[in-house]
Amino acid sequence: MHSLEPARSLAARQQEYIRKIDASVPYPHVVPVLVPARARRHAPLLVKANHVLRTTLIALCGIAILGYGLDVAASNDVGKLQEQARRLSEQNTELSAQLLRVISFQGIQDNALGSLGLRVPEQVLIAKEVQPYPLVPFQAQKHHLPLMAGY
Repeated sequence: MHSLEPARSLAARQQEYIRKIDASVPYPHVVPVLVPARARRHAPLLVKANHVLRTTLIALCGIAILGYGLDVAASNDVGKLQEQARRLSEQNTELSAQLLRVISFQGIQDNALGSLGLRVPEQVLIAKEVQPYPLVPFQAQKHHLPLMAGY
């Protein structure tokens, strides 16, 4: 029995403390106060500087995002123009090949006496071999380059 007396007194003290807290606070404060109330009406200089820096940072981030969007749009346009240029180049190559074919075979087709297109010749002439001109052998001169330290 002697050991139960301190436990009862501890419980009684706790209930008394809870009653004092409930009596001193007219309503329970659920949310803690994150920003302390200022004694003066004007904000301190550090707070003002913090607001200015935060606003500047947000504005610069907006400008960076806008610039990135414009860069993506411009690179998309450049990609489309490069694709169009590649297609035009391929088309130009095909038309050049067709034009070369028409020009190179035009003289042969005109000489064929009214027949269109190429045909196999009836007689084949074998030409004799032509000897090339004799080459003069190259001989270096006696003093062709001066001796220099860098070479």
